[in-house]
Amino acid sequence: MARHANPKKIKRVKSIGIGACFLAIALISYSVGRGLLNQPAKPSATTQKNPRTITKATSSSPMEVSTTSSSLPTMTNSSEQTKEAAKQLDASKLQANANPVYYGVYYFDSGKELSSNNSAPTVSASVIKVFIMEYALTQANSNEEIEGSSLMDWLLPMIQQSDNAATNALITHFGMEKLNHYFQTQGYPDTRLERLMLDNDARAQGKENYTSLTDCMTFLKRLYQQRAIAPYSTMLEIMEGQTVRTKIPSKLPTDVVVANKTGELDTVENDIGLVLTKENPFAIVVLTQNFTNTEAIRSAIGDFSLAATTIK
Repeated sequence: MARHANPKKIKRVKSIGIGACFLAIALISYSVGRGLLNQPAKPSATTQKNPRTITKATSSSPMEVSTTSSSLPTMTNSSEQTKEAAKQLDASKLQANANPVYYGVYYFDSGKELSSNNSAPTVSASVIKVFIMEYALTQANSNEEIEGSSLMDWLLPMIQQSDNAATNALITHFGMEKLNHYFQTQGYPDTRLERLMLDNDARAQGKENYTSLTDCMTFLKRLYQQRAIAPYSTMLEIMEGQTVRTKIPSKLPTDVVVANKTGELDTVENDIGLVLTKENPFAIVVLTQNFTNTEAIRSAIGDFSLAATTIK
């Protein structure tokens, strides 16, 4: 025999259900009013952006960057120590005297890297000679004669005195096509020869020689990492004998060993090298165009190099 439900109990359950509905509606209204619903999730520590990280601007000027603090280089280390180092390594003098400016400093012991973060193909001037030297000492027969002289007889003046005649002899001997193929296959995609040194007719036709911040830094890192092994030990020794010391080494203490290579044209002042301090050796690249005053931009490069030695 079926049992009938108690009508009083049913009425009490309905009342409780209706009350619960009203309570839920009230809570939802309160949450919406306080903005608690549909609020985006808080990003995790790994996804939050570092407010000092520099990003490329969409402007046509490669030096315009978006950052909360002006003239701060990109940092690969987000520690407070690295942030403080970035403040010390001020590039404002470089940027005030040329445009565009490409710069980078890499510290071998710590792996810290400070950079303008705007690498692009730029006119190399004589800086491209270090890439020709690398080809000559890694690919060519070191015993072969070139126009009646040994390979070293051409390399030393090409690097240490930036001799253009020696450079042209090597380019002609090896062939521009072979040199460019080597640059591309060895990790220097922005480095390219389009003309001989001092070929003004070719320049008038728009032909230039190019490299980049990234390619130069790649070369310097390779040079330092293999400095104890031939032929890179020979390359380092040659560069340490550099006689043109008007930029990176110009304001450093005389006991600091610098292996560098400059590059100059009417609109270009470049210098790259290894600064081999005992405490904190580093690679440094500064490539500039459209400078306003020769002495001012060379002084700015010297100041920048000196400031780089103070970073810990």
